[in-house]
Amino acid sequence: MLQLFNLSLLVALLLIGPKTYAEPLLAYLNNLKCSACHVNPDGGGLRNSFGNAYGYSVLPQKQLGTDSADIGKVSDYLRLGGNFRSNAEYVKDKTDQESATFKVDSAQLYLAFNLKDTITFYLDQKLAPGSAINREAFVMYHFNSNDFVKAGKIYVPFGIRLEDDSALVRQATGFNFASSDNGIELGFEREHSLLNFFVTNGTSAVSNDDNNFLYGLRAEYLFSNARVGTTLTLNDRDEGKRQIVNFYGAYSLGKFTLLTEWDWIESEQTTGGNKEQLVGLFELNYQWMPGLNIKLTSEWYDPDRQISEDQETRYSLVTEYTPLSHIQLRAGIRVMDSIPQFEQRNNDLLFIQTHFYF
Repeated sequence: MLQLFNLSLLVALLLIGPKTYAEPLLAYLNNLKCSACHVNPDGGGLRNSFGNAYGYSVLPQKQLGTDSADIGKVSDYLRLGGNFRSNAEYVKDKTDQESATFKVDSAQLYLAFNLKDTITFYLDQKLAPGSAINREAFVMYHFNSNDFVKAGKIYVPFGIRLEDDSALVRQATGFNFASSDNGIELGFEREHSLLNFFVTNGTSAVSNDDNNFLYGLRAEYLFSNARVGTTLTLNDRDEGKRQIVNFYGAYSLGKFTLLTEWDWIESEQTTGGNKEQLVGLFELNYQWMPGLNIKLTSEWYDPDRQISEDQETRYSLVTEYTPLSHIQLRAGIRVMDSIPQFEQRNNDLLFIQTHFYF
């Protein structure tokens, strides 16, 4: 374990270079809403003109030298974008089994067709790994400036929109980048607040016979250097009803930014009774120097509140560095501890990631 830690630290130091941000940290550091940089007001996916300009001139240590400040803009009506992440990984579990691999972590293409900043058709298509899958496809209508309604295949607005689907808060709640669903969302955006209402099939985009709808509400308030939010969801099923109460927040002070999210999950069991779960995340970011962000993460998961000593934890140390426009490098270590019966969930992971974006 010590050797693995030393190797991770060495990789991190090698990546040091001369301010960098990572989603959703970028918004929290600059006290911005997700809509400041993204076409989708809920964040993630295709970047707008401001988001592209930021990624070109502010995010990297050095500009690429080409005129790509708004590279995704094809015309006043059409915008394209994409993300590509490739990993090199080394894993060692508690039985001393080791594996090392190169893999494509994710590849997405985005498209938005916009009519007079009022009606937008949006498409998010995953190309890899595996077969091509549509992640989002919706039509959005903006009214009263920043307010909107959208319908189609969407990601519901839930908590902190972490890029890492393996985070325990994303696994336990099921709200991640593999969980888009067909439905409708209504959003209201004011200077210091956000409010979202949504209804989806509740069946991960498959058909619904009116017995599984997911209902939800998210509210968020922004202070001068902090924000707090909550999300409430109810999956109204005939059997296996599930409800989640979510709290999240962020606070910035100087070079430090703290993110946290807590989720309480109650699900009805087919054998009778209810199961309660609790999952949480703390993430501390430190901007050591311009161009370098160091991220420390602590996660905790109790899969059944009625069973003692079944908790899982995960700790991460990650460095993020953007040397040039459109290229970001990440390296880090993640240590996962679970109960002995889950050997596959007791492991140490060392990774290096190359992220290309436009």
